[in-house]
Amino acid sequence: MSPETFELTPIGVVHSPVADRRLMPPGGVQAEIEVYPEFVDGLLRIEENSHIWVLGWFADADRERLQLIRPEYEPSRRRRGVFGLRSVVRPNPIALTATRLLAVEGNRLHVAPLDFIDGTFVIDVKRYSPSWDCIFSARSSRDRYLVDLASTERLAEYELEAMNFHGELCPWVIAGARLIQHVSVSWQVRPKDTELGVTVSVRPELCHLADVLQALTGATFASGRLQVSAQEAIAFHWRERTLLVIPRVPPSAELSTLRTVPIEDLFKLTE
Repeated sequence: MSPETFELTPIGVVHSPVADRRLMPPGGVQAEIEVYPEFVDGLLRIEENSHIWVLGWFADADRERLQLIRPEYEPSRRRRGVFGLRSVVRPNPIALTATRLLAVEGNRLHVAPLDFIDGTFVIDVKRYSPSWDCIFSARSSRDRYLVDLASTERLAEYELEAMNFHGELCPWVIAGARLIQHVSVSWQVRPKDTELGVTVSVRPELCHLADVLQALTGATFASGRLQVSAQEAIAFHWRERTLLVIPRVPPSAELSTLRTVPIEDLFKLTE
């Protein structure tokens, strides 16, 4: 018979510039994990990993509710069970986040991004495994339905997903995320819709953008949704519609600027 209760021992604590969960950006921020002295031996050679899983305990989370209303979904799908969500509301408020390990200084792990607020207890750390944990073909409810396509939160999710696939946050990640959101909103189509195809350019100066577009559309050669071209232009195809896109993003553009300028400053768009 399974035990009715379990004993958890915190192994460390998060030090973050964000102390209020309501102010935490969707993608998280750079933070520090202080591992308690009695668990430091467990950090031996952890720096050999580029990414780690961090499990935290949200002590003040609501542990009673099993269903929530999500207004961003269409009315018939707004009530959802917590086991199909990433909400902090759950019977056992265990938080799970994969993050980049930036540096190790003694018992301190510098990571980014991490969406745990300041003072969150850490209950475990383990390595992220590309072979076991990365599933490119995976889909969530947000990929299956038209969910809040124009929101800033959705754009932040696109940036994070593209950065994780591409390996760094660069101007093309920001610009490509905005392009995907523009297509999605304009055509009212999900980025990973099985009918949405994308033609990317193999030009060296556009290889970063090609990564972003493949990451966010989930397009592959095997699915028939991904094509390549030696031309400067890229293209989106959906049903009877085609959008030709010529990139205009300067390589040294400031990331904050790319998030605010008109989309026409980043791309020439012709439908």
